Amino acid sequence: MIMEFEIPSEEKNIAVALSGGGDSMALAHMMCTWGSLNGRTIHLLTVNHNLRPDSAREAEWVRQCVINFPNSIHHILLWDFDVKPDMAIMEKAREARYDLMTAYCQHHNIKTLAIAHHANDQLETFLFRLAKGSGLDGLAGMEEWRTRDTIRLYRPLLQMGHDDLIEYCRHHNLEWIEDPTNINENYARPRLRQTLAQEGLDTKRFAKTLERLRRGRQALDDIAENVYNDAQLPNGYNWKKITRQPLDIQIRVLQKLLIHYGGTTRPYPPKLERVEDIVTGLKAGQSATLYGCILSLSKDGNTLEIKRTTA
Repeated sequence: MIMEFEIPSEEKNIAVALSGGGDSMALAHMMCTWGSLNGRTIHLLTVNHNLRPDSAREAEWVRQCVINFPNSIHHILLWDFDVKPDMAIMEKAREARYDLMTAYCQHHNIKTLAIAHHANDQLETFLFRLAKGSGLDGLAGMEEWRTRDTIRLYRPLLQMGHDDLIEYCRHHNLEWIEDPTNINENYARPRLRQTLAQEGLDTKRFAKTLERLRRGRQALDDIAENVYNDAQLPNGYNWKKITRQPLDIQIRVLQKLLIHYGGTTRPYPPKLERVEDIVTGLKAGQSATLYGCILSLSKDGNTLEIKRTTA
């Protein structure tokens, strides 16, 4: 059975993030097989983080593993940092990886970058965000599609588990490499992974929970979109109409305003805590700056005015 991917037919070049782990190796093979049948060229992107002595050798090993994958081009992208980070290493490496891959896609006019996040990643992300105090949007999990710097990130494996992908690799005689940071408990995600394994949490059952959370989020978003459109004025937004709504709707309307005026190419939406603070501050007559925007109320307190602070 050949897996199908929901990518527009006019896109003849597609990128895949390939770390060399079992998950990404399975996705790369699936997409190359599909691409060979659908006239697509698959660009396999491996990032050498240069954080460990073996990084370059491992990246080259990945190249050799995929050399016979059909309809594929493999590129190694180097994170050439000036000073090795001593804090939040995993977070900075992740951002560098996305920056390098999206830059490659933009340079080669590639619109879609596929990533091998799967059902186990969804569960880990949920617990990680829960520990950080995320709201409903964060807890609803990763989306199948998301835009970053004009590139669409595509996660087609969110309904598949890690064990399913490893079995796929074994079935197709694919080799893969295990990143030692995946078991290093100095990092948060490996610790969560260890806890999940001990508790035996079921990713398929958890998928139903995510589905229910997404339904709730979608309902709130639909209401907020209606309020957002209804509150528009020639010189701003009707603050009274916005504040008649429940607090969560008020927050979502402001998030929409900030994204609209602050620009849609930013990798993440405005932080929930800051938007909550701004709603409270505006009600107290205070102006605020966030996401490249200045928000304030008119003198009579009836109109929310918003201006960009950056070009």
